[in-house]
Amino acid sequence: MDDEPATDGTGVPTPAEGGGAPVPPVEAAAPEAEAPAGPDPVEEPADAPDQSGPPTEVSTSGSASAPRRPWSRPASIAASSLLAVVLGFALTVQIRNTAEPDAQVGATREEDLVLILDELNAREEVLRSQINETRQTIEDLSTGQQKSDTAVEEAQSRAEAIGILNGTLPARGPGLRVTIQDRDGAVPVSVLLDAVQELRGAGAEAIQVDGVRVIVSSAITGSPGSLRIDGVPLTAPYDVRAVGPTDAMEVALNVAGGFVADVSRVGGTARVEQADLVVVDALVD
Repeated sequence: MDDEPATDGTGVPTPAEGGGAPVPPVEAAAPEAEAPAGPDPVEEPADAPDQSGPPTEVSTSGSASAPRRPWSRPASIAASSLLAVVLGFALTVQIRNTAEPDAQVGATREEDLVLILDELNAREEVLRSQINETRQTIEDLSTGQQKSDTAVEEAQSRAEAIGILNGTLPARGPGLRVTIQDRDGAVPVSVLLDAVQELRGAGAEAIQVDGVRVIVSSAITGSPGSLRIDGVPLTAPYDVRAVGPTDAMEVALNVAGGFVADVSRVGGTARVEQADLVVVDALVD
């Protein structure tokens, strides 16, 4: 078995030591022209020179690394512009995607506010209606209460008036005080009866003689100097008290030919006095 021809580091076979056929010389490749300075990278020759002989082994050690090709300025500018356009488009899409939900949320909130406002308006109408009904009820109750109070007052006034006329209730107010002097005991029953009738005719509400209440059913009896009302004896001077319109009652007693004149005719005297407060407190059992 023949030995493989020795080669140098360039892969070109060398002549064998101690004989052997001479190897024809291989033309050395022309050195690569030095690339001019500039942005464009140096291009390697497309065709490598043919070498005769068996293929040489290629070293796989890391000492011989291929040179890197630098970027050119136009390519860098184009790449930067493209990247900027892509980033701007992505940012625009992101802003639109972010703004659309906000707009939807705003529209939804506006619809909700409209619904809430409508509901509040409806509640306000209901409350106003209830307030008006309540006010009407209060007015009706107040009117009814006023009518009821008026009716009660009228009933109380009637009851009081009836009680005063019947002699079951005392009476007080402006009126007259009449004093009848009868030293000779000559005043008859008719004179005292005329005095009571004149006072009633003038509007007297209550009459009292010597502490005896005079009512519609009262009877004046006896004889001069011994007069009685409802069986109760009277003693001169006779004290007559009447509650009612003072002026009218005084005129009725002092009319010509009336009570005062009759007392004077029988020898007695009658004095009539007006008073702001006259109390008739004698009651009928």
